Amino acid sequence: MSAQGTKRPRRLIAACHRCHSQKTKCSGDQPCQSCMATGRAEECRFPAKERKIPTSESYLKKLEADSSRLRVIATQSSTPGSDHHLNSPFDDNEDHDESPPLSKEESNLFNPLFDRQPENPAHERFSEPGFIGEASCAAFSNRLLSCLDDSYTPSTAGLSNYHRLNPRGRLPIHQGPDFPERMHVKLLLNVARRFIGNYHPLFLEVTFMREIDAVYRGELIPSTLWLCKFYALMALGEIYTHRRGIGDNNRVPGTNYYITAVNLLQENQDYYEEPSLMQVEVLTLLAWASNILGRIRTAYCYSGIATRLALSLGMHRSASRHTTLTPVERESRRRTWWVLYFFDRFSASKLGQPLTVRDEDIDVEMPSMEGLTREEMTEFLDPQNLIINIKLARIIGNILTQIYGIPKATNGLYIHQVHSILKQLRAWHDELPPDMRLKERGTPRPVASLHLAYNQCIIQTTRPVLLHLFKMQFHLGSKVREEVPPRQNISSITLALAESCVNAAQASSRTVEGLFLDGSIATFGYWDAHHIFSAAMVLIMSAMMKPTAVNSDHLETLLSVLRSLKNDGNIPAVDFCERLSHIQARVSTLRATGRLDNLGSARGGSSASGLEGTSDATPAQDQLLQTPMSMESGGVIDYDNVDVLGNPLIGSFLDRNQVQWLDGLFSEDGTLKEFSSEIEEQFLFGS
Repeated sequence: MSAQGTKRPRRLIAACHRCHSQKTKCSGDQPCQSCMATGRAEECRFPAKERKIPTSESYLKKLEADSSRLRVIATQSSTPGSDHHLNSPFDDNEDHDESPPLSKEESNLFNPLFDRQPENPAHERFSEPGFIGEASCAAFSNRLLSCLDDSYTPSTAGLSNYHRLNPRGRLPIHQGPDFPERMHVKLLLNVARRFIGNYHPLFLEVTFMREIDAVYRGELIPSTLWLCKFYALMALGEIYTHRRGIGDNNRVPGTNYYITAVNLLQENQDYYEEPSLMQVEVLTLLAWASNILGRIRTAYCYSGIATRLALSLGMHRSASRHTTLTPVERESRRRTWWVLYFFDRFSASKLGQPLTVRDEDIDVEMPSMEGLTREEMTEFLDPQNLIINIKLARIIGNILTQIYGIPKATNGLYIHQVHSILKQLRAWHDELPPDMRLKERGTPRPVASLHLAYNQCIIQTTRPVLLHLFKMQFHLGSKVREEVPPRQNISSITLALAESCVNAAQASSRTVEGLFLDGSIATFGYWDAHHIFSAAMVLIMSAMMKPTAVNSDHLETLLSVLRSLKNDGNIPAVDFCERLSHIQARVSTLRATGRLDNLGSARGGSSASGLEGTSDATPAQDQLLQTPMSMESGGVIDYDNVDVLGNPLIGSFLDRNQVQWLDGLFSEDGTLKEFSSEIEEQFLFGS
């Protein structure tokens, strides 16, 4: 037989597992001769042979690129609040560009407020310590006071001054306040609408007024829930009507109406098992009024219950095509849900609490006039203002989850998150219509409230950077004082972020001044007092770091208005003034002892040298420290061109995703390592 006609059995290169372990020659058959001879043919197994397949270089590069892209997507999707539901009611064309590339050190950078400082609640008023989230202004004031006073014990309590309800002395429902005169009711409703109605649809414009007329004529016997809603609205109307202080009974106007509404609600707890739209409305209104009376945790609980009831009603989901609701009922449910969404996020932001519901669980449509007849449209206001507030509330939720979320959940990418939030805020501000922008005088009250909330978002996002620079300049805090570096170079973009925080505080001061001059300041309002308190803390730090006449004027304006609110009976303002007085007293003590001046000069400059902190600061850095929106006394502010995020470096930071400024940030002089060690020892960098 020829060689070509002879077929030899195919021989495997590798030996079977048994022959390999016994180090014997393997025939390569299946089974091999050795295994057959020992009676172990069934155990004869050969190792799998990997096939070699030729692959083009371009295909390999494509696979590598796809792998990198998927890793970025996986990282972004793991951050709470960063996902977008497929049926999200929010705009689908939002900018989702990647954050700037970070150096190795900054990729591991956590929010500097999360330094695990132990809190001692031994001296608290309550046996159970409360929780103060890092996003709250109360927590930030604790941080600031801990820097200024080593003996300060951080407080975990809420507001120490609030209106206390006396359950034992509660009057029977029929002995509550009488119905006010009919025309006075309409006046109070109009006042409440002026202050919060444009972005908080309080009631159906036509239907509710018809119901009031029917009740006053005796043609309609109101339900308990309807009375709850009525008295809650009367409370808000009384609160926002009074420009003067508290009366002879030493109570905030509208308190009696509030108590009556609360009593009615507590007498009807069984309604929770059969929730209704009106119940959600009542709880939201009572939450709003509770804040004003200093009952901030009660407000948070009311909004939380309202959210649970709304979820059980399916108000967060898109209405079915087969729904039996009328167009007015459907739109009313939709707007009530978004008002609750707005309030719950604002309330959680002020307390530093987590969100009640995630954006990806919501697909109900935005408020609109579509599908309504001309007559039905008279029930509602233009939805534009509410939609703008909803979008800002969504960014507030992102701040809570991305900036102030638990460090492990946020992957510690603080600079990445700052970039993302500021980019969202700038896009939101750029999209504002002309009638929703500030004016030098006569800004509508809802517009002013909107911009105060916008400024607060910028402050919340950037004030950890400002606090860190503040501590570095004066060597405050136990971690910082352990080892004082001889010299610290601070990057221009870091200064720009801190400057944005100060600019936002100054913008809030201008807005508050305008409201005060126009007589539109909410004398007993919680939100106004809170925004003043937040901006004042930032300006106190800025005044210490770089004293200027403009900054001092803004600070004095805020303090003057806040003191005026306190003297008129604003309950939250009492606590805010006490905290600011404590901060100012500690600053005065440190200045009197020369500690601040000495520490400032130890770094190569005086305490008035500003954020640059060293006499070697570059002209570019020095120029950054000038606030471009503010002018010296007598200057004219062009309100149409005010842009808190208008710093060119901030614009470059937000626009150019590939800009490599971060590789040099704190990396050569060890400052960034101190930044991380201040947070927690386990996050020290290994290289």
